[in-house]
Amino acid sequence: MSDAAGRPQTRPSGAFVAAPFYPILDAAPDLDDPRPIRALAAQVLRAGVPWLQLRCKGMPASSFLRLARGLVEDAAAHGARVIINDRLDVALASGAAGVHLGQDDLPLAHARRMAGSGFVIGVSTHDVAEARAAENGGADYIGFGPMFPTGSKPDALSRPRTLDELRAVRRAVRIPIVAIGGIGEATAASVLEAGADAVAMIGALASASDPLAFTRRILALGPLRG
Repeated sequence: MSDAAGRPQTRPSGAFVAAPFYPILDAAPDLDDPRPIRALAAQVLRAGVPWLQLRCKGMPASSFLRLARGLVEDAAAHGARVIINDRLDVALASGAAGVHLGQDDLPLAHARRMAGSGFVIGVSTHDVAEARAAENGGADYIGFGPMFPTGSKPDALSRPRTLDELRAVRRAVRIPIVAIGGIGEATAASVLEAGADAVAMIGALASASDPLAFTRRILALGPLRG
């Protein structure tokens, strides 16, 4: 689907409308004090993000659920919503608005049957074929990357994708694209210009000296596709 100038248009989605910044809060598996994570969440929520993702690789389900429930409450107070990484069970039990699935997680079709049509499901993708499969399978948005070197994916999929690969995915699908992987403030604009609807950040956000100001600056980039 293209506009009059031949540019691809994002398919409208009542379930997920991307803002330029999609923050991801990454909690360690042995986290015993949720206050730092919730304090960081409070800053990005004050800045006005509509979505945030909670990522807790290896955390016991009971601890993950407690943290998720707290963040869902915090987000609701700001009119925002939470997406849970990987764990559909935690997402449903916590009252989160959605789940983000990797290629090796629960298949999209199964997740959709379990969660229903009003639940947001994002899917990680790494090329055009995976992006098209996610869209055809009913994903509300896709993650695409990694765009730059990152320590969050220490495997074969960690090869950085190029901006041209991102442009190819943008031409191939109409659902929102959230670019991820090694993106920082200095590179966010170029990724948005290449076709992403939003940039996701983990490390750059966690290391920001002023998360509130940082989030506001990324949000202010706005949609940059020409």
